[in-house]
Amino acid sequence: MLDDPVLDDPVLEGQRTMSAVAPADRVADIAGVVASHRALEEACAGLDDETVRAPSLLPEWSVGHVLTHVARNADSFGRVLDAARDGEGSAQYPGGQASRDADIEAGAARTAAEILADLASSDARLEEALAATTEDVWSTGAQLRGDSVVTISDLPLRRWQEVEVHRVDLGLGYGPEQWPERFVERRLEVMLPGLATRLPAGMALELRVDDRPPLVVGDGPVEARVQRPSHAVLAWLYGRSTDPQLPVLGAW
Repeated sequence: MLDDPVLDDPVLEGQRTMSAVAPADRVADIAGVVASHRALEEACAGLDDETVRAPSLLPEWSVGHVLTHVARNADSFGRVLDAARDGEGSAQYPGGQASRDADIEAGAARTAAEILADLASSDARLEEALAATTEDVWSTGAQLRGDSVVTISDLPLRRWQEVEVHRVDLGLGYGPEQWPERFVERRLEVMLPGLATRLPAGMALELRVDDRPPLVVGDGPVEARVQRPSHAVLAWLYGRSTDPQLPVLGAW
């Protein structure tokens, strides 16, 4: 899955971090989230019970599991934002991993109509929370992620990631080549710098994204030289690629 590690301790003890995302970027990220919410809802509007019970592209998860997860993720981010506006921190998933997994499992058993109504209402609640969060909260609000206190300013981009990547995971005909261009660029900015640590030990790779200058990453001799469009590179970084010329990456 794409979620951050489960956050069990909701107390920030007065600690705050400064925003790491420029306000203009965050505004555009929020617009991207809203557009992707609507696109996902529209794409799923005609799903029936048989389809939501069919396997998704994720192991052991049905389409219903994926859609339920996307809804619960919206609620989790809304919870974090509500707490930040109160000057507090919140666990993304109260009750920890077991509670999160149980909620998804229970939700996946519902009818298609129930799952889709839940998705739409969760999206709407998060959009309200995003709109209600002021610049000072974006700049100073924080949450616990593992053992670290981190900014909430990248939360819109993280939500955008959840919606776009898991829409691919549904296995209903939407692929990385259809990802919004800005989403691809924003996520490559975040994920490409960590590529070297995910390559197999002792391997170096020369990677050209679109027509940009080549990027050599990793240690040791260059074992592969590849050029791929940006969406294909991002899909690879997410573990959503079967390209035989690209090595299997470690966890991110």
